[in-house]
Amino acid sequence: MRVFKPLHDNVVGKMVDGFGIKKTAGGLIINEKDGVETSIRPRWFEITHVGDKNTDFKVGQYALVAHGRWTRGFTIDNSTETKYYKLDLEEILGTSETNPLEQ
Repeated sequence: MRVFKPLHDNVVGKMVDGFGIKKTAGGLIINEKDGVETSIRPRWFEITHVGDKNTDFKVGQYALVAHGRWTRGFTIDNSTETKYYKLDLEEILGTSETNPLEQ
C-alpha cells in the first residue's frame, strides 16, 4: 500500500458499518437500501489516517459519524478494493477504542 498522510487536521477512515447486505446473528440476510428512513443514521468508521495537526483522534480508533458527513469513497492503491473516506470533523459524534459492532 502507498504511504498516505492527510494534510493538517484531516481524518480519513474506512467504513465498518456500511451499506449493502447485512447478516444477523440468526443468519437472516438483510439488504439495506440507501435513502430509506432506516438507513439514514450515523455510521461507524475505523480511523486509518490522521493529519499531523490533529490532536483529537488517533489511528485505530472507531468514530461514529453523522449520516452523510463523509466524502465519497476513494482508493489509495488500485490493487485493493478498500474504500477510504474523509470524515467531517464537526460531525464526529463520538469515538470508541474497540469496534462497537463486535461487542
